[in-house]
Amino acid sequence: MGRKAGFTDEQVFVWLADHLAQAPGVTVQQVSKGTGVSVGSLYHRYGSMEGLLAESWLWAHGKYRELIDGAFEHTGVRGAVRASLRGLVLAGECRSAANLLFAVPERYLVRGGIEQAISTRIQKEKTAFNNLISAFAKREEFDAETIELAVIQMPKAILQKYLPFEEIPEAVSFYIKKTCRMIVTNPINVTEPEPA
Repeated sequence: MGRKAGFTDEQVFVWLADHLAQAPGVTVQQVSKGTGVSVGSLYHRYGSMEGLLAESWLWAHGKYRELIDGAFEHTGVRGAVRASLRGLVLAGECRSAANLLFAVPERYLVRGGIEQAISTRIQKEKTAFNNLISAFAKREEFDAETIELAVIQMPKAILQKYLPFEEIPEAVSFYIKKTCRMIVTNPINVTEPEPA
């Protein structure tokens, strides 16, 4: 039986996400065996194992950024809350992408040894994502760090409790919304002294 002559990036990334969710390491040979794509085809398309891991991060992060971008069309606290639920939406629409972003440490996927072109694309993706947060925060007169914490970091921490394997309970959306509202509507002024 021969290897797949044609394959999509998504097929490879989904297998990779499911594998990395179970075990921290992976080789090109394991990816080849798991996906049915030849080692040569994987090297031809991705250049290296580091390139494959980086491309999988770009795939997952791009999906997440698009969801966040759509939520930020809304205003005020409502926009922040809608954006805070986008990680949960991603987990429902593409569990593999959510696993890569929330269950696998970024430092494992984006690491040294990648080609400059991929490194540049990663920086552009991160900049685009940060610009979305900053632009929303500025437009709505919120602190950018508060928005990042409320919309990205806290939902991610909540989802990490369940990903990669557990079913995400319906109540999670309530907790994400409540946490986001609390952070956005009660920002901490770090210049104020802490109460005794």
